[in-house]
Amino acid sequence: MREVTRQLLPRKTKDGKKEGMLVSKAQAVLSAIPRKSARFIEKTLNTALHNAEHIGAEWTTAEVQEKVAKLKQDIENHSDENGIIQRKHRHLKAKLTKLEAYLDTGGKVDTSKLRIKNAMATSATPLRRWMTRARGGGSVILKRCTHIRITLSDDE
Repeated sequence: MREVTRQLLPRKTKDGKKEGMLVSKAQAVLSAIPRKSARFIEKTLNTALHNAEHIGAEWTTAEVQEKVAKLKQDIENHSDENGIIQRKHRHLKAKLTKLEAYLDTGGKVDTSKLRIKNAMATSATPLRRWMTRARGGGSVILKRCTHIRITLSDDE
């Protein structure tokens, strides 16, 4: 599973920046890999893609505008008289720009520009089964499980 997810991880470009793979290209790569794990990862990728498409249905513009107003107030509260934000609250500016960008696009995500920001496969708790052996003994059969996590982003 990890070998297949490594194929989707962001790569360094010629100018040294990390750039994620486009979702359409990742789907083509996964369909060409002849492994069972590639099918499971492709299902997870499709789920992430559909979740990104329907994110506009979950948020209303009024809720987002309230969040923007609250973030602006928090930024104002945590900055000094020169307008410099305290160090531990610098992340608020990035949140604010993302929410304002969401408002500018009208709440719709362009799925052709989505890239894979992160892809990981971690081990889960295995299922333990027993198989009877000679002279009344038994041995453990481990049925291994995996958690697959794919993060998509439309950032350039």
